[in-house]
Amino acid sequence: MASYECNRDFPVEIIPSSCARHSIKCRKIIVEKIRRDRISNSIEELRTLLQTNQTNQCPEQPSARLEKADILEMAVQFLREQASSKSNESYQSGFSHCLQETLRHLSLHAPLQPAEREQIKRFYVHQRTSMHTRLSTEPRAQFCMPSKRHSTLRVRKSLWRPW
Repeated sequence: MASYECNRDFPVEIIPSSCARHSIKCRKIIVEKIRRDRISNSIEELRTLLQTNQTNQCPEQPSARLEKADILEMAVQFLREQASSKSNESYQSGFSHCLQETLRHLSLHAPLQPAEREQIKRFYVHQRTSMHTRLSTEPRAQFCMPSKRHSTLRVRKSLWRPW
């Protein structure tokens, strides 16, 4: 491609169009370079943030240089994990509230025997501890194993069904 420079040696009719084309071409190149630099800087910042988080959660894994695609996958996975942990907290508080309302309703309409109260209390404690255990172990495993095969297995295991 020929490089156009605004030069007074050209006839007057040619100067504006050639300078305009050159100016537009230069502007596109500069804008593209700025865009790529922003992307690279953001990915580099994500890499740093994710690696510090990963070393805190999985100190046994060696820290290798990550590719841009790996960094983006880890960022997406981390954001999904954050969203699911918020929904798990909401689920947990809803579960506790529901159980408390059930106990209140049962005690109003039919007095519970001490053995029944104890059984319900044990059920509640068991549900709560299993939920805490599941929530505390899954995010760390999910972040350390970015493989899609592991994530589909984990989703199937953690799905709670009442039957």
